[in-house]
Amino acid sequence: MPATKIATGLRPPLLAISIIAGLGAAGCSNLGAPLEGETPSRQVQSGRQTPAQSLAHAEADKQLLALGIVYRRLPDEDSDRGCVIENGVEVSRIGNVKLTRPALLTQDMAIRLGRWVKDSLEPEAQKTYRTQLAAIDVGGSYSCRNIYGKPFGGRFAGRLSEHAFANAIDIGGFKLADGRSVEYLHHWSGKDGAREFFLATSTSACEIFNTTLTPDYDRFHRNHIHIDASPKKEGDAKFCGIKGRFAPGSVPAFARYKVPGKKVKTTGKKQPAKKATSKKKRTA
Repeated sequence: MPATKIATGLRPPLLAISIIAGLGAAGCSNLGAPLEGETPSRQVQSGRQTPAQSLAHAEADKQLLALGIVYRRLPDEDSDRGCVIENGVEVSRIGNVKLTRPALLTQDMAIRLGRWVKDSLEPEAQKTYRTQLAAIDVGGSYSCRNIYGKPFGGRFAGRLSEHAFANAIDIGGFKLADGRSVEYLHHWSGKDGAREFFLATSTSACEIFNTTLTPDYDRFHRNHIHIDASPKKEGDAKFCGIKGRFAPGSVPAFARYKVPGKKVKTTGKKQPAKKATSKKKRTA
């Protein structure tokens, strides 16, 4: 097992934190700038603790070590824009699988990511491609920003992303030990086992993470998978964005937002169709 590096409590320079934050600047889209919308000046954060996130460092470290995660702890950060890093770790490797760039995550996200690698990604890579998983192509992790886009009539407009809490990671694909690359953009609907590999690992992600958004979800995710440990979706509220295939207990992304927060009342009687009427044009 690789040696795990744990911070000694020394506070790294602010510049280092800024550089790490920049690694996630691409956030949930590599397709250009986000739609307009300012990051809130301040948000009151409450109830953001999942069970793993609230663990004492000593207990969380045991779990991280058991998964072979190479990391170092970072001090908590609380920005004036409402973004928070609490119980954060910088992950560079999980067992024999390296990350193409360090990922700044909460300890909860790091533990979940380690489980996904060990329980799903590595076995499925061996099953499908007959070789070992070598690397994870990280598109972004921590980034102090809002959710990109305005889906569902502005439902999420103005809300901080889980990336703003180091509680999410975007992954563009994977590199195999034999040199091949498996990318969401080019292989999501591919042949030669790629489709099966992505569906199997994405479904398992829906079981491990609280939010899973795949290229099925929208155009902002066509080139990566977004996974996070949103406390709002802990338990039975998990959100699984895979069209037509959902993990047990997950809420189908496409069904969930047909009628957000409303119940449709039905009388049981079929309403007669209205006849089309044409209006005469008014002349000046």
